[in-house]
Amino acid sequence: MAGRKERIETTAAPASTGFRSQGLIAGGLFFAAGQIGAEMQRGGIVREPSTDMGEAVSITLGHLEQVTLAADLDRRNVFEVSAFPKETGSRERIYQEVVRYLGFEPALFNYHEVQDVAMHAMIEMDWMAVAEPSLTVQEAAEWLRPLGSGLSNETISRGPFSIWNGLAGHGDNLAEASRAVLGDLKARLEAQGGELNDLVKLTVHLDAFEPYPMFNEVTKEYFQKIIPPVRSVLVDPALTGSAKIVIDVLALKPQ
Repeated sequence: MAGRKERIETTAAPASTGFRSQGLIAGGLFFAAGQIGAEMQRGGIVREPSTDMGEAVSITLGHLEQVTLAADLDRRNVFEVSAFPKETGSRERIYQEVVRYLGFEPALFNYHEVQDVAMHAMIEMDWMAVAEPSLTVQEAAEWLRPLGSGLSNETISRGPFSIWNGLAGHGDNLAEASRAVLGDLKARLEAQGGELNDLVKLTVHLDAFEPYPMFNEVTKEYFQKIIPPVRSVLVDPALTGSAKIVIDVLALKPQ
């Protein structure tokens, strides 16, 4: 089943800090993992994040485009943009910057304010693009519209994908909670005849920043033998509630 996903990696954008893919092509779509508003110097060294929201958004979009270009696509193929800022009340400013950068309004724009992101940057963003010429933007948007739409862990079926929103992990620490939620996810995939390698995208909400390395270590346990999914990791205690981790999941349906 490995051929169902194509991993995209490039040195033209900041490398992944955890066990994830920079980009993936799956189900006729392209998915870019989360990037932040910090410029990259030669040798892949990332500078301190920008403290200006407009600049941070522009830098982040530039990183996303570099991964997209590595997939032989460009910004014209983008149909969805997700923005996770720390600054409250910034939706319109960020959306205007997205439209300015792309040159058009994306079919889907996901905006969710969080407490923190990697490197304590101002914003983390990811996006999706159409990779299969026979697919329309409208079809792609309808497939992915339900992703991240609420804390309901029922299975949602759209096109070639399965979606689970709000899978929660509980435990005495983040490692224990991460094993719990990834174990639950593995069981869900297997129950429909699938496997971990069907995973495409995770949006991860943590209750605190400091334990983040524990989550990285657990993902290595689960993903070291597969093409790892793309992901964005956000500190979002307002969403996690009593859980230490909550994830929204996109996976390919089993063949």
